[in-house]
Amino acid sequence: MLESRKLLRGTAVLTTGRMAGYVLSFLRNLILARMLAKADYGLASVFGTAMALLEVSGNMAFGMQIIQSKQGDTYRFQASAHALMFLGGLCSAALLVGLSVPMAHLFRVPHIWWAFALLGVVPMCQGLGHLDVARRQREFDYVPSVAIELASQFLITAAAWPLTVWFGDYRAIVCLMIGKAVSSTAMTYSFARRPYRWAWEREQMRSMLSFGWPLLLTGLLMFGSQQADQMLVGSAFSLAVLAEYGLAFSVVSVPWFMFGQVASALMLPLMSRAQDDPVRLRRQYRVCVQLAAVAGVLFNLPLIVAGEQLVTLVFGAKYHGTGAFVALLGTAFAVRFLRYAPAEASMAKADTLNQFYSNLWRGASLPLALVVWRAGGTPVQIAGCAVVGEVLAAVFSVVNLWRRHGVPLRESYVASAYLFTLMSAGLGFALLAGKDLTIGWAAAAAIGAFSMALSVAWFMFPEVARLIIDTFRRHALGSHFHRKPQLC
Repeated sequence: MLESRKLLRGTAVLTTGRMAGYVLSFLRNLILARMLAKADYGLASVFGTAMALLEVSGNMAFGMQIIQSKQGDTYRFQASAHALMFLGGLCSAALLVGLSVPMAHLFRVPHIWWAFALLGVVPMCQGLGHLDVARRQREFDYVPSVAIELASQFLITAAAWPLTVWFGDYRAIVCLMIGKAVSSTAMTYSFARRPYRWAWEREQMRSMLSFGWPLLLTGLLMFGSQQADQMLVGSAFSLAVLAEYGLAFSVVSVPWFMFGQVASALMLPLMSRAQDDPVRLRRQYRVCVQLAAVAGVLFNLPLIVAGEQLVTLVFGAKYHGTGAFVALLGTAFAVRFLRYAPAEASMAKADTLNQFYSNLWRGASLPLALVVWRAGGTPVQIAGCAVVGEVLAAVFSVVNLWRRHGVPLRESYVASAYLFTLMSAGLGFALLAGKDLTIGWAAAAAIGAFSMALSVAWFMFPEVARLIIDTFRRHALGSHFHRKPQLC
């Protein structure tokens, strides 16, 4: 009981902290998008993409290994992880410096090669971080990690406006990225309970590399499936177009990341309890996939319908025309909601390959986008390739769950029909008529779409509705008056 309370408390702290972090990140993007030229804001996407591609130590997840390993609480294991993490950070920094000139030429900004090289400070700082914060998460103590993230996010968000006024161009972005890395690393030492040490335990390092290399490959695969299209848009068209694409991506990705924090705390424990009971697992999965579909539609449909007006209202008239990117990428993210449930159901059965192979199918959008570009396609058509990739990934994930774990395909039919029908209607409306609406009519259309989607879900998914009602009664009105939710 005490461990369950720690887990719930830790999940609440972690979820709240992540949501607050996303709010600060959104505010920072708002400041940069409004104050910088579109080409300079496009460079923010370029810098972020370069970091995601070349960051070795982060993808090997040394903090996760401290939490997962039975020896993770020992001094020698932690010290060995420190040494390997530093080497990973050093490799990432060297890669950034070595590729700075080619990357600057790729995006037709050869005069700022030094900015790519200077960003090598970021992985170097991350490689010097203190892992004692991660060790404390073994006891579900997430307060230090959340405090570090929020404090660094707050500092650089507060610095965004004065730095942008001072520099007036992409140099503000470089300073903010370096400032976040330096402040985060420094704060890991302030929360540490143990001294920072290095060690060289060969057996432990071998196990760390064995654990970390698949994660590194998965990270590269996820980069190729989720961010490589931004590199294509930036290199094939212009940084101004990339600014619109990157802005749309950042807007529609916020609901996904917020949902992921809550869903991971809910779905995996729920289905893990039923891993040895096929009938119960099917029932739990059916509720989870329906819940994911409803969340995907409710979060994304209003964004799709009113995306053009929302972006121009919040970020400025210079981003007029971004609504098509918001509509297509929002649809892609809505489909990604749907494949969260089969991935978690597979993980409940100790099958981690579902997510890996579904991301591999998601990566099919990149060669498709290259074909579209070579055929003279537009950036909007390249964004459409992301939708195709997400649909392929969702289909594979569901089929793989059926073939490997016997969860029938029909358990996903209703949820899939709900999501694809409503998202297709919203996408068609946004592309054909959405950009011509006034702000008032766009707001009305978004509210109407949300209300319709919620009403349809309420009648199509009675198990989800009952779960929500019972959970609300239990927590808001007192559990001693009402029974527990049946599906939990």
